[in-house]
Amino acid sequence: MEMKRDGSSPTPPVLLLGLDAAEIEVVDRLVAAGRMPNLARLREQGRWGRLQTQPPHFLSLVWSTLFCGSRVGEQGWYFNKIWNPDRQRLQFVDPSWLPIQPFWHSLDPKYRLAVLDLPYATELSIRQDMTALNGWQCHDAFGRNSLPADLWGQLVERHGKPRLTAEVFGPQTAATLLATRREVIEGNRQFADVCRDLLSHDRFDLFLAVFGLVHRGSHYLWDLSQIDADDVDKATRALLEGGLDDCYTSADEALGRVLDAAPADARVVVFALHGMGPNDGWYEFLSRILERIHSGGDGTGGGAPAKPGLLFRLKRALPWTLARQVTRRIPAAWNKALVPLWSRRMHDWAKTRYFALPMDYNGYVRLNLKGREQEGVVDPADADRVLAEVDAALRTFRDIDSGKPVIRGTIKVDELIPPTAPRRRYLPDLVVLWDPPGPVWASKGVVSDRFGEIRWPEGHKLASGRSGNHTPRGWFIAKGPGIAPGPSPRTYDTADLMPTVFQWLGAPQPAHFAGRPIEELRPD
Repeated sequence: MEMKRDGSSPTPPVLLLGLDAAEIEVVDRLVAAGRMPNLARLREQGRWGRLQTQPPHFLSLVWSTLFCGSRVGEQGWYFNKIWNPDRQRLQFVDPSWLPIQPFWHSLDPKYRLAVLDLPYATELSIRQDMTALNGWQCHDAFGRNSLPADLWGQLVERHGKPRLTAEVFGPQTAATLLATRREVIEGNRQFADVCRDLLSHDRFDLFLAVFGLVHRGSHYLWDLSQIDADDVDKATRALLEGGLDDCYTSADEALGRVLDAAPADARVVVFALHGMGPNDGWYEFLSRILERIHSGGDGTGGGAPAKPGLLFRLKRALPWTLARQVTRRIPAAWNKALVPLWSRRMHDWAKTRYFALPMDYNGYVRLNLKGREQEGVVDPADADRVLAEVDAALRTFRDIDSGKPVIRGTIKVDELIPPTAPRRRYLPDLVVLWDPPGPVWASKGVVSDRFGEIRWPEGHKLASGRSGNHTPRGWFIAKGPGIAPGPSPRTYDTADLMPTVFQWLGAPQPAHFAGRPIEELRPD
């Protein structure tokens, strides 16, 4: 590495290597079994501990917290598509209407920087002096880009086309799960080749790369609950039952190959910002429950169900398999354009007081608030009363067979995020906390003394086809010059990672960073 411009000695380079949504309990089990030797070696050499993103009720805000360094109330990016109250519709996040400041715009250009497959980052502006690659093997599809502009083509020439294909979001079969397993294993190996390629051609001060395929594999290979496993032959079933572990062990092998290509003096952090666990699937039915509450069984709702627009009704009527076959074959830009079109009339807004927003695990409810929404109907003076009404109504629903509640309660978002936060207006108003007696596919439906029965289709599976869903459990392993090895007794905030990296690089801490450098990782 060349001397810095101020003439001081160079600091060690930094490698941030993410294993997207790698569940710590699976990692611990496989490390103990000797099946993730590279992570085991890192733990012996470095400091390791837990991470959690605040507030933990928004499981998809982990990446925006990392690359912005700020809280969700400051940047508003808690999901891949969020509600735009000024246009009364859902939209994918775009800097044209929701400006975001990623960390690299606060880093002096003297630092050589590479950012590879950072989830959600494709739409963010990039510096002309950085190396960037997005969309190669990200689980979350946001399109693709590269810098230099010809980098993508060069990598295809040297390593072939990306192994990852479009997500089969919907009903699964043994064949689709086998294809997912194969893509994850091959994609991990290929992405390691890409990282080694770039590391061999340049020396970066900060090299950030995320293995996104563990995320994909964990969603669909967590268990076999979403296929008719009794019809699968013994050999195929055994392969699928070991598929999740194979995804993790292939990531460990790929990680080891990247670390072999890293500079010997590098400080390294391997991390996951959230995890994965069994998907009970109840969030998929929140909209139906809210619609029943809204229509009302005791006069508290809005009367007759509000009729949505034609495009939204058509979208909801299409079978998942057919809809996904269409969306997989059209350009990403068309998919992005369709979301605001169908969501613009997903309700009759003049009769809609509250509605469900897209969610990851916890449910999200938003008021159609006057003065905030373009077509708001709820008086702000009545907001607390309406939220209390929704909370009380949700608590009345029980599983038909067991009679046990499926929702333990709600949390007002204003209790999690300051109401005065600059991006508060883009967030939900209520978080729904599930506490079901079992997975939704084992349930016939729900019943409420006030709102009656809602029965699920007989023999139903999850519309998403995902047997795994997110947990808030993140983790890190850090090693390098000056970092004392051993386990950490603390759980750190995701927002602390980037301030730690800036400290390692000797770069000034940006004023908007919400976290602070992790003391245990301060070089001696």
